[in-house]
Amino acid sequence: MTTVAVSPAPVAQVEERRVLWCLARYEALRLLRHPLFVVAALLFVLIAVTTPFSEYANADYDTAAHGTETNLDWPVLPAFFLGLGGLLAMNRITSSSGRAGDVVRSVPVPGPRRTLALCIACLVPAALALLGAAYVFVFWMVDPPVQSENWGEFSNAELVALMAQGVLAALGGSLLGVLVARWWRWPTAAAVTCVLLILWSVSSLAPDKNLLLTLNHVAAPFSLVASNGENYSWHMGGSLVWKAPYLLGLCGLAVIGACARDAEGQLRRRLVRAAWLVGGFTVACLLAGTVLGPDGFYSWDHR
Repeated sequence: MTTVAVSPAPVAQVEERRVLWCLARYEALRLLRHPLFVVAALLFVLIAVTTPFSEYANADYDTAAHGTETNLDWPVLPAFFLGLGGLLAMNRITSSSGRAGDVVRSVPVPGPRRTLALCIACLVPAALALLGAAYVFVFWMVDPPVQSENWGEFSNAELVALMAQGVLAALGGSLLGVLVARWWRWPTAAAVTCVLLILWSVSSLAPDKNLLLTLNHVAAPFSLVASNGENYSWHMGGSLVWKAPYLLGLCGLAVIGACARDAEGQLRRRLVRAAWLVGGFTVACLLAGTVLGPDGFYSWDHR
């Protein structure tokens, strides 16, 4: 009589996945209950829902009476409310995160797996940003804001990439909150990070009349498509299409960096290899976005 040995590995893997998703669901619910994120999400929803009906420069909009509008700036909304709000909320949640108690029934969970669960929870602000972007984009296609500044300067593919940047900024900001909490345990680290992100984004609005300024514009975690003043409009250089995968690469690096904090042995080596691959992809997209996109130019200049 022969016996057949059955490996318990698949059962263990299924159990690990179940625990991971249980943790991720728990952390997502914590995020949804966090007061700061609740306020940020409600403000985002309110402004997003009313966007097509408030100062929306479609064909019926009276620019002589109400002035010009920059409706293409809309993706700054998810970046600001959900990106920065998610950063602050996820930073606090990560700093106070433990083994999740009864959620995993006292099963010990390694640090990298707990961190990965926190990163999965960051899909909540990204999903909310995606819903808002889809809602506004439908209005852009059905009743386009043809009188908005710079509207006719972008293709539909570039408009989709522009919307994707807002969604990725919401995801990336929340992931950055986890990363900062794992590596920088200073109480005000998240607030300092938010200020630095805002300053970087503002600096990217300088009219990019040379390659270095274009590089800074494309590299900024969120940047507008044009720098508009009372008497001029400068169409920023660089490729919107290539910037979207660049931001996706930054999100991947944030996940890898956060999970690497408590990783050891083979897992750490795998994360290092992944960081090199994702980092190379991110840099390649950044350079492509800088070089392959159009140069900056004045859309109009009344000075």
